[in-house]
Amino acid sequence: MMKERNNEMTIAHADADADKDDINDDSSTTPTEASSTAATDIDEYADISCDTSSPSIAKSSTLTIIVATLSVLAANPSLFTSCGNLITSFFTWYLTTLEAAPLLTKCVTGSLLALVGDYGAQLFEHKSSDEQQQHKYEGNSMLQNIISLITIRGMYDYRRGWAIAMETFLLSCPLQHFAYDYFESILPVESGSELYRSFAAMVHVFLDCVALDGIFVASTIIVGGIFEGHSLTSHILPNLKYTYFSALRAALLTNLSFAPVEFLSFRFLPLPLRVLSVNAVDLVWNGVVSFASHGGAAVENAAA
Repeated sequence: MMKERNNEMTIAHADADADKDDINDDSSTTPTEASSTAATDIDEYADISCDTSSPSIAKSSTLTIIVATLSVLAANPSLFTSCGNLITSFFTWYLTTLEAAPLLTKCVTGSLLALVGDYGAQLFEHKSSDEQQQHKYEGNSMLQNIISLITIRGMYDYRRGWAIAMETFLLSCPLQHFAYDYFESILPVESGSELYRSFAAMVHVFLDCVALDGIFVASTIIVGGIFEGHSLTSHILPNLKYTYFSALRAALLTNLSFAPVEFLSFRFLPLPLRVLSVNAVDLVWNGVVSFASHGGAAVENAAA
């Protein structure tokens, strides 16, 4: 019995010595080393938190901005009234300007809408490309992330957008303006029976989709290519040859999708507002034609 108690005491002393050694090892770490370790952990956490190379973090920043904006509007209902008054004032100003200078007003608004349509096409192109997937955000600030998103991560082609806008301003919108006036003169929608007006609106939509679309697609490729600075013989004409019919087919399918909306525009809107309405509907059309008419692979194959 005494021997067993001695063994238990020996084991207890050994455990106590081991605990004491652990405490001495922990106390051997100096305060400087401990603070250095903590600082390193904080720096690593800060690097992870500020890393904006991940697209998900940039999307979170954008979502934060949207949520904050909606929260401000929800907290201040008077802002909705102010926005409504602003919109009403804008449309009043637009109608006054449209009456004073109809052609210029239609050209300016049409070119701006075409610019937005081309931006959508470029956004789709770069989003689906491998280059877009591998590109990293630059900078850590939210402002830099917003600028990066707006410029499609630095890959937005300003010259292409400017070319599409100028082609619309100088050719497409003036052609629409005079063509719609001509359609109305030979087959007026604003007079006659209800059945006749509906028939006339359907004819206007058909002429717009079939007759004008072929001209618009060709002018987008040719005039837009000239404004982009491409060579007529080595780039524009091969591009016209290899992309015209595919772009025209895409344009016709897009117009068929929006034909009911265009019919309502021709049937119920006054003549001065039809170009604006069709251009607003053509936001998608402009994007589709811009995307289809910039078939780089087809042009390279033609040049080869």
